Amino acid sequence: VILSGENVIMSQPGDFFNFWPKSAMTFSPLDNIDLSCSSDSPATVYDGIQVNAGLVLFTKHQQFMLTTDSDVLSPETAKINALSTYNFNEKSNPISLGTTIAFLDNAGNYSRFWEMSGAERSGDPNVIEQTKIASRLLTSDIELISNSRENSIVFFSKTGSSTLYGWRYLTASRERLQQAWFTWNFTGTIKHHCILDDSLYIVINNNSKDTLRKIPIRTDTDTATVTDDMDTTDTSDDITYNIHLDNYSTITIADGTFNSSTNKTTFAKPTQGYEDVGQMAVYDNSAGSGNSDPIGSYATATVNGSNLEVVGDWSDNSVVLGYLYDMKIKFPTIYVTSQTEDKVRADTSASLVVHRVKFNFGPAGLYKTTLDRVNKASYSETFEPVIADQTAANQIAINNEITQTIPTYEKNTNLSITLESTHPAPATLYSMTWEGDYNPKYYNRV
Repeated sequence: VILSGENVIMSQPGDFFNFWPKSAMTFSPLDNIDLSCSSDSPATVYDGIQVNAGLVLFTKHQQFMLTTDSDVLSPETAKINALSTYNFNEKSNPISLGTTIAFLDNAGNYSRFWEMSGAERSGDPNVIEQTKIASRLLTSDIELISNSRENSIVFFSKTGSSTLYGWRYLTASRERLQQAWFTWNFTGTIKHHCILDDSLYIVINNNSKDTLRKIPIRTDTDTATVTDDMDTTDTSDDITYNIHLDNYSTITIADGTFNSSTNKTTFAKPTQGYEDVGQMAVYDNSAGSGNSDPIGSYATATVNGSNLEVVGDWSDNSVVLGYLYDMKIKFPTIYVTSQTEDKVRADTSASLVVHRVKFNFGPAGLYKTTLDRVNKASYSETFEPVIADQTAANQIAINNEITQTIPTYEKNTNLSITLESTHPAPATLYSMTWEGDYNPKYYNRV
């Protein structure tokens, strides 16, 4: 299928490069198909995507469907129907989310991300704006889009930007159970990205040098991990945790690199993949290593010319080297909600004093919470993992599951809660619950 102006041209079946009819006197089911989109506005076709009912075509201001009501798609049965009238960002491309399709609209100051379902030969499709809850998140010049249907995630960016936007969703059967927007900030500028085999490949430009980075969406054989050996005689209860360092690689620090007078270990900085941007760190992920620090230890690395310096004795040791990065979640205002069928309503006029907030973590190491309150000083607290008040040999200071209670005692509209983590250990948040005093004020509405 070739898109040319307002026309859609299809070659002869089985002969991909033959775009000519067999005869000018009559039609044949084997002839090529050449149709144009009819609209009251310019209908230049920029892209198309296949669905069960046919081929959805995208113009600047409208969507069409190339389909047929017959069992055979031929020049006599093929037709183009108007489907919907939504703006389309012609610099991007539509994507498939498995059972639905999605596309970008850059008509205003900010981009909108539309999801279309129920695109059939007849009837109107269902189109939902998924950026409604974050209407000012995506800039209008977004042009790069990549997605993984298997992992239910979509990434957006513009060329030359250092910010990568992400949308994660969870669908069960035909119901969308959860969805969320997030951003990743890189030290360089993004030139291109795509997803292949559960990994995000992204081209980053740093100091006029392009590097290709692989970011696994799911744990794979290249993912840096550390194993918590709960019982040295039994490996069945071992727990493996991911190491959260950006652009990481495993290196071996040679023996004799430690200087006892300065209490620093000095070793050569790898020449590939590391620029003088961001805070680098080393993480000990192997038991029985050369240094005296236990498994799970980490230290920041300082650049000194072509070398890296780390405080402590890390000589004769295999470590993971990478950049530290910030994970930050700012929670929305807490309200009492009620659900009726598929609608959730928040009681914004009630009086609510939040006494405490409980974070339910999966694997969690070092993390920090910050309470911002109106007309009061911010309060931050750093939480370190404690495993039964002791640490056994080869056991990592990471809690596999924990519930952390944060005292607040503040009116909900005056309270803002932020969760942060920069440590290479994980900080996996499962859910948040809260307790407080609720007074509906017994308003009567008409």
